[in-house]
Amino acid sequence: MVFEKHLPSHPYQHLIAYFWTLRLSKSDSDAVPYRFVPDGYVDWVFHLGNPWQCNFPDNVTNPRTGRFHVFGQIKKHVDLWLPKSDLDVFGVKFYPWTAYSIWKTDMHHLTNSCVDLTDLGLNEIQTLQEKIYLSKGLEERVNHVEKYLSPFVNNSETTSLQPFFSNVSLHNTSVNLGRLGIGVRRLEQRFKREVGISPKLFLRTQRINNIIGDLRRGNHESLTQLAFKHRYYDQSHCIRDFKQFTGLNPLQFLKSINPNGDILNLRVG
Repeated sequence: MVFEKHLPSHPYQHLIAYFWTLRLSKSDSDAVPYRFVPDGYVDWVFHLGNPWQCNFPDNVTNPRTGRFHVFGQIKKHVDLWLPKSDLDVFGVKFYPWTAYSIWKTDMHHLTNSCVDLTDLGLNEIQTLQEKIYLSKGLEERVNHVEKYLSPFVNNSETTSLQPFFSNVSLHNTSVNLGRLGIGVRRLEQRFKREVGISPKLFLRTQRINNIIGDLRRGNHESLTQLAFKHRYYDQSHCIRDFKQFTGLNPLQFLKSINPNGDILNLRVG
């Protein structure tokens, strides 16, 4: 499996965290699922070959994944079954405060789901899909996406939730909200509509991803040290939170971690 990140052009860096590609040859594929852990971002996913299949734990039915879809916020891990043929994926990872300002879609309706891009009702999205699929390489695909997003380059961040992501902490929300001139209820309403989940759940997601980053880097810290470093009350609280988001405890996570992946964090099963 080969996963790669690619930075957007400078004018688009406030909209897109990065473009990504994922390739897996048929000879490397097997029946073991991979796991996607919530990261707080929103992705456009373009399958240039056969698509993977998603298994959302909270959904009674799991409709077949389309060739071009959007991943909204997810509240806990999602297992992905890879196709038996070669996997070739191109993705766009949007910042969590970006999607609503561009799509004007209630992001809460995308939470814990992936839907076809055409379901967003965006102008010319079908044409963009065709261009991505027919492109001859990564540079051409990136150019198509950036050209499509060019009307939004000058979107003002002052009216988005972007300032809150760096100013609101998990443990002193009310103090910081006072400085920002917004009430708790209003913030929760905006997060539900513009991000798709509550601010507290989003911050918990970020905290788990910070721990995952430490585990990936092989930092020589005990689990107790990690728990206090990331402001958990105790180790057991940290383990419960970690298992809720990843489906595994930290030790199991380290044994299952996919060293060549990022979007597909874990090889499980």
